[in-house]
Amino acid sequence: MAGMAAKMILGNKLDSVKGELGSLGGKEMTEEEAEQARLIEEARMEQENERKQRHDKMEAEREVERQRIREKYGLKKKTLEKDEVAEPDDSGRISRKKKTPAEMQAAMAGGEEEEEQGIMDTVVNFFTPLTEKIGSFFGK
Repeated sequence: MAGMAAKMILGNKLDSVKGELGSLGGKEMTEEEAEQARLIEEARMEQENERKQRHDKMEAEREVERQRIREKYGLKKKTLEKDEVAEPDDSGRISRKKKTPAEMQAAMAGGEEEEEQGIMDTVVNFFTPLTEKIGSFFGK
């Protein structure tokens, strides 16, 4: 009985969804609908332009405030030359510095084997005393 009631409720909802999906596909737009779609697109573009203008205005206000703070505390603005790339500050990093794409290509060309061998030597040197102690513990 409960199953029949659930089927009736869900069946009606499913039929309405199927009807909506059927009306979406394969239908040509009339002139009115095309005009309405064009107006909607124009409104979206206008809103996007307004948003960009507001953003540019806020960014200009922020820059004025940044400049005021720089002048107040005697800070210098960071400037980069055209070919210069900003290097991240690695002073607080725990792991090693990330490689740039150029460094990765150079490593693939042949310089990487030496570094990998150094890591393997470190691992072997770390585990050798442990294996000797374990071997002596078991009487080997």
